[in-house]
Amino acid sequence: MLRELALAIGLPIALLLLGVLVQQQWGDRLPPGVQRLIKRRSWFWNAGIGLIIGLSFLRWLLQR
Repeated sequence: MLRELALAIGLPIALLLLGVLVQQQWGDRLPPGVQRLIKRRSWFWNAGIGLIIGLSFLRWLLQR
């Protein structure tokens, strides 16, 4: 259980820190694809929520 908790908390924190470091390091020189995602934040948010729902459904199916 501790391993799952570490994954559930540690992975998002690591990704957040990595994103912050990349943003600070590169600033305005981000790749064009990333700049398009930043301009359309609602699409990025909706894709993330859809991914969470889809992965949760897949996990539910695999546990049956």
